[in-house]
Amino acid sequence: DPANLKNAVRNDTSKSVLGGNLISKVIILCLAAWLIGVSKAGFGGGIGMLVTPMLIYIMPPKTVVGLMLPLLFSTDIFSLFHYWKRWDRQNIVRLIPGAVLGIIIGSFILNDISDVHLKKAIGGIACLFAILSFFRSRLTPKNAVPPGEVWADSGVHFKVWHGVVAGILTGIFSTLAHVGGLVVTMYLLPQRLSNQEFVGTTTALYFLINFVKIPFYIKLGLFTFNGLIENIALLPYIALGVIVGIYLNTRFSKDVFAGIILFFVFATGIDLLFR
Repeated sequence: DPANLKNAVRNDTSKSVLGGNLISKVIILCLAAWLIGVSKAGFGGGIGMLVTPMLIYIMPPKTVVGLMLPLLFSTDIFSLFHYWKRWDRQNIVRLIPGAVLGIIIGSFILNDISDVHLKKAIGGIACLFAILSFFRSRLTPKNAVPPGEVWADSGVHFKVWHGVVAGILTGIFSTLAHVGGLVVTMYLLPQRLSNQEFVGTTTALYFLINFVKIPFYIKLGLFTFNGLIENIALLPYIALGVIVGIYLNTRFSKDVFAGIILFFVFATGIDLLFR
């Protein structure tokens, strides 16, 4: 309900880093919720990496982190129904243990790490990943699948420890700034999973990771009453975004799909590096 959302934002003006038009803030919040739904249901989280930087323009980073977790988790629930059992089980098994460890580490450093240094580090990683992935897709030969390793449709193969390391980094980045999707994309996209399997796997991973993050965020005091009211008001926009994302997912070829993800990852990296 836009009226409830407007009241929630008005009650939280003391936490805003910008003055300006209240209507503009409401529009940005609604757009952010819609983008989260489209991104996670249609593109495995690629576009959604832009949401955190966008919201930082209208509220402090810590407020953004606390506000986004319920939004992301509700999107995971919406999306999980559509992609139920369409995930790659082996990738989930390899990533989740490390992700839990990463969440624990991330929760310890969340109050101490410099926002500026974190943004620049993640931005650099995102840009490097996008560039390497762009050239890898043009240079990697098609080989046979080595036994006992993860490989789908002539994609890059990974060993168990790769998944554990990727999981730890995912957990840390996700806890600190909800950008764990960068690492997940680095790990999954080179495997050349189908669109449905890629998004199904990321949806299941995000659901489990965000569920584990909830008690840590409560302990850190990142949830506020006003933030929960805002989340409730934004649910319809998330649901609409999920519907649009599911529709778009079935309308793109695998190469176009990968290109869209890489474009938004690179755009996010540039934004984080030079802001």
